Amino acid sequence: MKMYYCWKCDERLPFLEEEEWMQIKPVAMKEIEEIQEYRKKYGCDLKIARQNVLPYAAKKFEDLTGFRDMNFDAIFHHRLSCWGKECEICGNLLRTPKANFCASCKEKA
Repeated sequence: MKMYYCWKCDERLPFLEEEEWMQIKPVAMKEIEEIQEYRKKYGCDLKIARQNVLPYAAKKFEDLTGFRDMNFDAIFHHRLSCWGKECEICGNLLRTPKANFCASCKEKA
């Protein structure tokens, strides 16, 4: 786990390295399945289903990083391999692995 600024969340948060992601992925997939089953069973919307299914992924994220109350969707975009390398100027991550400039400081990568 490494801490980086996340432009989507607008704060510095933990990002998962691949070995950590491989631990959390099955837990997150289980949660998705349970949410889908809950929606089908009760005919409710996604918001209600998420409120009634245990937050397995958020708990696993907390166990791995120490960071509490991580948004379920944010867990998926806090996977380091989905981002680019660190900017040599400001240290923030480039927004994609193919990015050729830093959106934070506007420097060419």
